[in-house]
Amino acid sequence: MTWTFGWTGMGPFLAISLGAVALTAWQVHVDRSVFETFFGAMNPVVVMTVAVLVGVISIASLQGISDFAIVGPGAWRAAVSIIAWVAPLLAAVAIGADLVVRYPEDTNVAMPDALRFYPAIAVFVEVMLHAVPVAVLVGMLGMPTGFDATFWRIAIPVALIEAVLQAVYATSIGTAVFSAVHLMVFGVVQVWMFWRFGFIWMLGFRLAYYFLWHVLWGVARLELLF
Repeated sequence: MTWTFGWTGMGPFLAISLGAVALTAWQVHVDRSVFETFFGAMNPVVVMTVAVLVGVISIASLQGISDFAIVGPGAWRAAVSIIAWVAPLLAAVAIGADLVVRYPEDTNVAMPDALRFYPAIAVFVEVMLHAVPVAVLVGMLGMPTGFDATFWRIAIPVALIEAVLQAVYATSIGTAVFSAVHLMVFGVVQVWMFWRFGFIWMLGFRLAYYFLWHVLWGVARLELLF
């Protein structure tokens, strides 16, 4: 196995990961309970630290065997443009579903905890549900060269992970079905962002989506729906 630990590639990932650990520790100090849905009784700081270490191994492996990168070469304007219209579109669809099938009142972490929780959990999710399985599948199947069979054999299984998890823990049939379909689309877009632009832009896409769906709508829905 070829591993690449160059600072140019790994530096931004380490900086973001340390920020996620710091935000997790801060949130645990304020209110640990917001992590219970994800981590149960496990110590969130320990879980996040382990995730970072696993992420370093996965990213280093990917950089050694493929073109998956932390920050892909060029095309940052295209990445920003895609985030600017696709993330709001997916968030709007989720908000529309909330108005129809109605997610539970506690779906979103309340402010100001949300400003610490969502950036931290976004890093955790991108590492454990995307970087790690992508590294495993690329190691098995090779690097996609476009929207070829290899891309779909990587993107669909990876997208399924989050889609199935959200559907299993949904509180109604309506939210389960919507979450499964919505997150399949979301997950494929995320894998494409990772492949096309790099980990940072994939994370940026999730953060934009989280800000619109979990933070802005998370505040508004409590006034409008409950």
